[in-house]
Amino acid sequence: VNEAQCIIYNKYQLFLARKMSDKVLEGQILETISHLYLSLGTERAYRSALEYTKRSLGIFIDLQQKEKEANAWLRAGRIYYILGQKELVDLYIQVAQDTALSTGDSHLGMDLFEAAGDIFFNGTAEREKAVSFYRDRALPLAVKTGNIMAELQLCNKLVELLLHLKLYEESLEYAKTSLALSVSLGNHLNERVAYHRLACIYHHLGQCELAEHFYLKALSLCSSPLEFDEEAVYYVKVYLTLGDIIFYDLKDPFDACGYYHLALAAAMDLGNKKAQLKIYTRLAIIYHNFLVDRELSLFFYQKARTFASELNVRRINLAPDQFYHTTSWIPFKMITEK
Repeated sequence: VNEAQCIIYNKYQLFLARKMSDKVLEGQILETISHLYLSLGTERAYRSALEYTKRSLGIFIDLQQKEKEANAWLRAGRIYYILGQKELVDLYIQVAQDTALSTGDSHLGMDLFEAAGDIFFNGTAEREKAVSFYRDRALPLAVKTGNIMAELQLCNKLVELLLHLKLYEESLEYAKTSLALSVSLGNHLNERVAYHRLACIYHHLGQCELAEHFYLKALSLCSSPLEFDEEAVYYVKVYLTLGDIIFYDLKDPFDACGYYHLALAAAMDLGNKKAQLKIYTRLAIIYHNFLVDRELSLFFYQKARTFASELNVRRINLAPDQFYHTTSWIPFKMITEK
């Protein structure tokens, strides 16, 4: 659909609504035009969206349509956030909250608090402000109203956000709740994500055995045999991460090899040359420096050299010093990408 044409059409409708003195219809059309301008994504369009939002807001106030009024205040706050006018964002969000709470509707309050948090969660500035909206305002209302799906969604957002903010201890509570809710709902995808995030958190907290346990639980929920390339990508990266945990953190080269071999099998199925180069190099290092199997070391080194040549990588270093260190975690969004 062409948004520009839709805007022209709705402006004509707006003219007719005003001619008929139909305030309800006028408010609805102003709201629609605001959304259309917002979807265009330019600064000029954002300013037009703000103008139409404020016009609709005046009508909603006159008509005492509290839900629409609250959402209009919030949308204006979101537009000010996009435009970088931070001094007005908090003001508009506060009025939106007060309007929603004045209705006594817990569901409206929960939705509005979550939407207010989303402004910061989906933005690039002051993302930490989303925490209080989700944790202190929306989540208690989700629990109070028994809205399990909303509670799960809020817990997932809190875990992702707290991980981003490196608040690992605090994120653990919500990750556990997310897992429990996912299991009770029978939602296997959310359950898998929850296991993965728990693994990431425990890895950050230095509890590598628990990290290994939850990565394996996440892998156990993948379909077998693998149906999509994305699942194979996930296998490669998680098994590679597991190998790194066992090798670098737990200092067990023998068990690490098992995970590297599983990662290699998945990488070969995908035809992922970069992953194969990385894994062959890891295996060559382990067999050369730790398991002292010269034949296998040479085999893996030659394989690595082949891929290095194809990928224009000039040098492969088999010295253990640069590799024998603590690993870093991989977020779920990255680990499912090619």
